[in-house]
Amino acid sequence: MIYNRAAYRYAKATLQSCLENKKNVDLIFKDMKSVSKAFEDSKELKLFVDSKVVKDSDKLSALKSVFKKCSKITQDLIDVLMKNRRIDLFDDVANSFVVLYNEYVQNQEVVLTSSSELNSSTINEIENKVRDITSKNITLVNKIDSSIVGGFVLRVGDLQYDASFKNQLNKLKQEFINISIQ
Repeated sequence: MIYNRAAYRYAKATLQSCLENKKNVDLIFKDMKSVSKAFEDSKELKLFVDSKVVKDSDKLSALKSVFKKCSKITQDLIDVLMKNRRIDLFDDVANSFVVLYNEYVQNQEVVLTSSSELNSSTINEIENKVRDITSKNITLVNKIDSSIVGGFVLRVGDLQYDASFKNQLNKLKQEFINISIQ
């Protein structure tokens, strides 16, 4: 989900520039995934970039050092964000770019949360059903959460299907409370 309008615009401009100039969009996608992961893995990096105390020149040199293996386009994006004093949006731009790229190539990440590891045939069956419904390329991620007791929770983009026992028990509990009140 894209929440920051300015970050979305930078990401969209980057994607459009790559497409218009026939640049390697897949390479930039990999860069943006690594940027997202770096910010996700290091809260200190986010605090550093967001800091009003740290000089912009120090932020620029640090980001250039951290992301030195990234492509020239990504390096240029860092420069543009710094020049426009929007470097604090770098992680949001990267996340927005990933979302826009996935929309462009018709990729859909599906998160399947279950109480235990599912076997590969069940996962393949779920992937095929979701692929048929969405007509997109599916990447299924199986997360384990023992608190849902049994069943599963399937998240496809902004939609969520909750077939967990925990959810069903909560519904029964609510119905019981409603009946008791009447």
